[in-house]
Amino acid sequence: MQLTRTFLTLSIVALSAQAGAGHHDSAVLDRPSLYAERPRQAMELRDAGRASRPRQGSAASAAATRVVSRFRLTMPHPDTELLFEDQKITTTGFNRDWETPPLERGRTYQYVFTAKWRPNNYTLVTRKKTVQFKGGDPVVVDLSLDDPADRAEIRYVPTPDHIVAEMIRVAGITRDDVVYEPGCGDARITIAAVKAGAKRGVGIDLDLARVADSRTRVSAAGLDGRIEIRRGDALDIKDLSEATVVFLYMGEEFDVLLRPVLWKQLRVGARVVSHRFRMGDWTPDETIPVGQPTSDDVSLVHLWTITNEVKARAAKQ
Repeated sequence: MQLTRTFLTLSIVALSAQAGAGHHDSAVLDRPSLYAERPRQAMELRDAGRASRPRQGSAASAAATRVVSRFRLTMPHPDTELLFEDQKITTTGFNRDWETPPLERGRTYQYVFTAKWRPNNYTLVTRKKTVQFKGGDPVVVDLSLDDPADRAEIRYVPTPDHIVAEMIRVAGITRDDVVYEPGCGDARITIAAVKAGAKRGVGIDLDLARVADSRTRVSAAGLDGRIEIRRGDALDIKDLSEATVVFLYMGEEFDVLLRPVLWKQLRVGARVVSHRFRMGDWTPDETIPVGQPTSDDVSLVHLWTITNEVKARAAKQ
């Protein structure tokens, strides 16, 4: 009986030692257990190179092939929110260091990082970058560089009516004009343009509430047959070639992302009118200060015209 109890005690101690040897702490992500909860396919994401797998062997030799890759990531803003496969990485600053979960040495992996930041209090910019690397290699990722695939989400702020009137005047609306308003909000500019004589108008907005509000206002103005309100990302407009006037009040980050589309798709002679915000290094043909009726504040209205020179510049990009 004494021999049996001793054997059981030794067995329990051995099992406890094995369990303790396999445990380690991780501070890589907010959820240290994330990778233990996911299947191996999700951990390793996509096997971009179909790397050869090691032959089956002892547990020790298999563990020896597991390595980590260390990333140095550069952010566009010190307060950027950084995500890896939708999981937040809790680091701050322009330069961030991050370590992968255990990987197979030499195997090709593909990771997607997402950076979100606010350059001002009304704009949220989202940038994604796909990185391919081999397990164990150090990786440098620069998320600070502008990308045409960036997305800018703008907080809705209505344009005051006296500025709307000036935008319509500056655009020189005629009965032959087709006006587009990316990020139309409540469609007040598009409605004003059609009332001023434009043949037709199209407003696009991502926010369902704004789309519903715009459609209600269009109906109230009796313009259902002449104004179309679409729900969607204004940066995903498929075809602007019919537009002769584009109205904007969306922030410079958005305007710069939209600029290549305007250059390529608008016809020579088309006009672009923006309340307050410019388009990077594309110099306006005219900038008009607009005073506030009840204060000393001054807003700016910018006008650009698509020319042959603009089309040639677009062709080079």
